[in-house]
Amino acid sequence: MSRKKWLLVLLLLLMVSMVFAAGRTETTTKKKIVHYHWTETSYDVINNKAVQMFQEKHPDVEIDLLLLADGDRANQIRIALASEGDIDSFALSNMESAEFHEAGQMQKIDPAGFGKNTVDEVVDMWEPNSIEISGGYWNGDYYGIPFELSNYVGWINTKFMKEAGLDPVNDIPETWDDFFSVAKKMTVDQGGVRVRNGFATNSKVAAFPFLIMSALAAQQGFDWLTEEGFKASINDPKISNVILTMTDMVTKYDIWDPGLFDDEREGFGTGKTATFLTGGSWYWGVLDNWGTPREDVTPMAYPRYADGLDYGGIGYGYCLYVSQLADDPVLTWEWIDTMASQPNEFIKLGYNQPRKTLDKSLAVASIPDYDIFSAEMAKASPILMSTKMAELQDAVWASATRVIFQGMDINKTVEQLRTDVNRIL
Repeated sequence: MSRKKWLLVLLLLLMVSMVFAAGRTETTTKKKIVHYHWTETSYDVINNKAVQMFQEKHPDVEIDLLLLADGDRANQIRIALASEGDIDSFALSNMESAEFHEAGQMQKIDPAGFGKNTVDEVVDMWEPNSIEISGGYWNGDYYGIPFELSNYVGWINTKFMKEAGLDPVNDIPETWDDFFSVAKKMTVDQGGVRVRNGFATNSKVAAFPFLIMSALAAQQGFDWLTEEGFKASINDPKISNVILTMTDMVTKYDIWDPGLFDDEREGFGTGKTATFLTGGSWYWGVLDNWGTPREDVTPMAYPRYADGLDYGGIGYGYCLYVSQLADDPVLTWEWIDTMASQPNEFIKLGYNQPRKTLDKSLAVASIPDYDIFSAEMAKASPILMSTKMAELQDAVWASATRVIFQGMDINKTVEQLRTDVNRIL
């Protein structure tokens, strides 16, 4: 082979090696952010759009968005953190977050990831108290940004109101005494058998009555956001009001027969109860599945005590967090900020992100009676953040069931509750 051909061959080999080297360099230097999230068909499209938006801005970064079944998401996050795997950011609900906060798994908010100078500036990007209610606040510091925030309001069947001689406009109950009176008029027994409750919740699962009682506690002035506040509340005589409000629905006013059905959301949809207190704006879609005409029902503000504080139903939601294992925390904060930057797309599907950039007119157009949900959200009751949540829920509901099913005196069941809570905490 001539010297000229040898030079051409060597030149080609050199060019090929340079291409491969460049490819290897690109592969090894491209950053990767792994995010754990839950999957919902409609919302996955919007979240994948966030991936595209971020990668277009940062072509040297790959987002690995892991979409998991919501029931398995928290456990998969636990496994990834415990094994020190690839996990840069993740989503947790407020009822899950205490465990992870306690274990020190999240990083405090870094304003640099948002192009801000202070944490206060970051907090101000969202509606007041939305970080606290959705679980991102812990022991005086901010750790997460809200991705979704919902709240419970009351729901009442206006068709049943008319049947009972009530006015669906002027007779919507505002106080608990009003609520008992209105629900009683809509309660139906036939031949001594209950066929429609005036009110209902799920008596088989402690979480649902506990959520209602959390709102009652807030209205009585109790702090059930922290374990310290929760423990202090059980030594206050007014704790009896919280329990009695719940138990009187069965024992005094007879508007709730727990034996009629278990699922209040289904029961409301099928007409077996006239009211319930554990539905958010998303319930419109659930109601449609039961074939109940929307014009026959209306959401309403949670009833209040005449002499109590102005709190509504509980607020709940999800926050996005940066893992302690994140390779580039500032970049990861920028990523999850991008994830939470499309509130107007989510609201079209009835999904509320409490970012101040939300177009309220779009919210009004997308969610029937949005004004009720919005006003109540501003007054939502906080829910307890505790690693002992399940045990405390059971203890509180047990205190009520002793009155409902065993006829125990209120003072005696409160005394037992104090013993139970002091043992748990």
